[in-house]
Amino acid sequence: ELLPGGYASVSFHQPGKADTLSIPASALIFDQAGVRVAVIGADGKVQLKTVTIERDLGKVLELGSGVNANDRIIESPPDGISDGDIVHVVEASQKPAEAPVASKKAL
Repeated sequence: ELLPGGYASVSFHQPGKADTLSIPASALIFDQAGVRVAVIGADGKVQLKTVTIERDLGKVLELGSGVNANDRIIESPPDGISDGDIVHVVEASQKPAEAPVASKKAL
């Protein structure tokens, strides 16, 4: 029984469509061209694609159109990213090259 002044939290599980793609919300780019995502093409260059958001689930978004399952989406694109920028992808299993350590000589 819900009494006056009381409150309740309710959540509904709504299954998404099987063909809907989900991306992190941090992947979105909002600019004068609309809502877009940056993807890495086969040539290693950035392509900005316009997308439509079907559902906003907070940290994750379900897209209605604009990208396909094979696109490599940049999760957190930097400000100023544009079409044609060259991207060097480093796999998660690889470690970045360590900087050489300078040695000090006693004078």
